Amino acid sequence: MVAGIPRGVVDADGRRAVVHDRHGTLIALDVGTGAVLWRRGRRLRPCAVTDRAVVAVRLGGPPPRDGPGPAGPVAVVVLDVGEGTERWSSAPLDLPSWARPSLDDTPAFTLTAELPGGGHVVLRWAARTVYDGGAPPGPGTPADLVREARGAVRVRPAGPAPKVLPEPPGPPAPAGREAPEGTGPLAPDVLEARRVGARRIELAVRRGPEADALVLRAVDPGAGAPAWEVVLDEGPRGVPPMPRP
Repeated sequence: MVAGIPRGVVDADGRRAVVHDRHGTLIALDVGTGAVLWRRGRRLRPCAVTDRAVVAVRLGGPPPRDGPGPAGPVAVVVLDVGEGTERWSSAPLDLPSWARPSLDDTPAFTLTAELPGGGHVVLRWAARTVYDGGAPPGPGTPADLVREARGAVRVRPAGPAPKVLPEPPGPPAPAGREAPEGTGPLAPDVLEARRVGARRIELAVRRGPEADALVLRAVDPGAGAPAWEVVLDEGPRGVPPMPRP
């Protein structure tokens, strides 16, 4: 499984990360210093970082403002890891029309990446929709309205097109909300945290007198202050830029 951090992924060495802002712009970071290496694109979700490439998916519609929503066709996009220039993009993936792909995992859609070797990246998606109360949209019981679908593609970053893999066994895994093992308790301003080596990478809300910011920051063990902090999104004071997914 590809190592993840809030809003993105890191490479196998834990040196370079690629995350996204609320618009789906990719932001490449030096994990050691927090330096922003490049920013590219819109409606992109980072999936894996290899020695030479960033593998992402592009949502076909505008980013949802109030929770997940239909996002149109989804395609694989491969970018150069050093400069962020787009190398190629695929034809739309074969997702069901009712799927609600999103920039981050939700109970309705999850996306994971694996590095099986041979320079390939395997992307696995799971979509789910359930009856959540109110008048049923049609005949049948609530259980009849549950829909689930899964799929996987193998991506060779050099191109040209992803190869569809057999449907993975088992039900789709729900998106988790718990703090990952080893991150410890979260401070009130921290929405999510992941470990990269000994360093903890946090997604947090930084309150300001006129504006709030959603920031990604690195915290070293025993340190009294973050090693670095990068602003991902900003919004008017009192309105958090991005709630927990």
